[in-house]
Amino acid sequence: MSSTTTSLGNQVLSGLIWSAVRNWGGRLATIAVFFLLARILSPDDFGVFAAAIAVLAFIEIIAEQGLADAVVQRPAIGPRELNTVFVANFLVAALLVTTTWLAAPIIASVMGTERLTEILRVSCLGILLSSLGFCQQALLRRNFQYRWLAVRILVSTVVGGVVGIGLALAGFGVWSLVGQFLTSSSVSLILLWLKPVWKPGLKFSFVGFGQLLRYGSNILGMRLLDFANTRAIELAIGAWLGTTTLGFYAVGSRIYTIMMQLLSSVVMDVAHSGFSRIAGERERLAQAYYRAMTATAAFAMPCFVLVSAVAPELCVTAFGAKWADSADILKPLALLGAVQTLQYYNASGLNAIGRSGTALTIAIVKAAGTVAALVATKGQALEITVKAYVLAQLVATPVSFFLGRRYLGVSVRRILRCVLPFAFSAAMMFFALQAFSLALSDLGLNQVADLAVKLTVGVTVYAVGIALLGRRYLIESIQTVKSMRRG
Repeated sequence: MSSTTTSLGNQVLSGLIWSAVRNWGGRLATIAVFFLLARILSPDDFGVFAAAIAVLAFIEIIAEQGLADAVVQRPAIGPRELNTVFVANFLVAALLVTTTWLAAPIIASVMGTERLTEILRVSCLGILLSSLGFCQQALLRRNFQYRWLAVRILVSTVVGGVVGIGLALAGFGVWSLVGQFLTSSSVSLILLWLKPVWKPGLKFSFVGFGQLLRYGSNILGMRLLDFANTRAIELAIGAWLGTTTLGFYAVGSRIYTIMMQLLSSVVMDVAHSGFSRIAGERERLAQAYYRAMTATAAFAMPCFVLVSAVAPELCVTAFGAKWADSADILKPLALLGAVQTLQYYNASGLNAIGRSGTALTIAIVKAAGTVAALVATKGQALEITVKAYVLAQLVATPVSFFLGRRYLGVSVRRILRCVLPFAFSAAMMFFALQAFSLALSDLGLNQVADLAVKLTVGVTVYAVGIALLGRRYLIESIQTVKSMRRG
């Protein structure tokens, strides 16, 4: 093994470890804060802030312009290009924040929530702060410096959480969520610039920036369409069904969202950087793809299936009895996550080899499905809307793998060999828990004990399934990680 290959392998492994710390540590802290706030605040408070965050997420996507991934993917990049990216991010963010400030009353009127106006105006300042860190964060990712990113996420999450909980206990209601958001954004920015990889200058390169922007424009388009897949449903629910209903969706979907970040982004965060470095070596890229797919199928996919199976008990235990209806949201979304966590590797691989336009096609299919689902279910009950949304998202799955096979050179048959043993074991777990739930209901256990027993049964059934069907693939995945550790 060459020294270059060894170095890259070590960088990727280190990146995976620290990405896990960053995502898991930060998100576990987020979960703890969210659980506490859910017990203090009302569904309407969560619904109003969810509407605000949906708007802010849209603004942030445009402000970033896809340039962070362009910086990561570029084989070589100099300070002139970075200076130009930095200024472009800030100017666009400033323009968008100003527009949001002026348009806030109109947005609030469309959403049917008058108090959304001031919440939007104050919260959008966090986007301006975040824009000052886009370039710095991209360079840390590019250089596999995930350790400092992990520290940044952990510290900003904890500090923001303390502020949010303190404000909630003091009776500030929805403004406690605004305070949490702004505090986290401020602390995150400060930590990014405490150890800068690069410092801004006054020399610019508009030719180099144009090349970055061409790549980034496809990333931007893909993220806007991904926004339509995730946040558009929140805006539709808030406008059509009210902020209280949106609050139930926000809480029910929260566990799904956090899991996607915990179990998928740990690898996805590094996949773009790692795949980009070996994009010119298609055989190595294909092997890295198969290894990532196997590991995700073995560990991430069954976690989503297990959460779907125990959604009612989990929601009540985590958030309290007033959020029991949110289980109807979590159950189908968790099953969707089991599929999504696999297909995201196709987009990462396509972006890494410079085919961001092809990855955009996947996002277009998903967005079209979302729009169709929302239009078809307008005015229907929340549960029906969510199920239609899930089915619409699954339409993109065959398109995603078709494009991955065509341009990445991967084999669908090989992918199925990697995934099916774990998929069958997860299905065994799900149906076993459905049957077991009926028997367990007669024992009269409290909610926590009931959840603990079901989780234990689920893990046991899955382990038995793997021992029977997928033991060889699991061992191969573990050996791959060990070989990377040895270099």
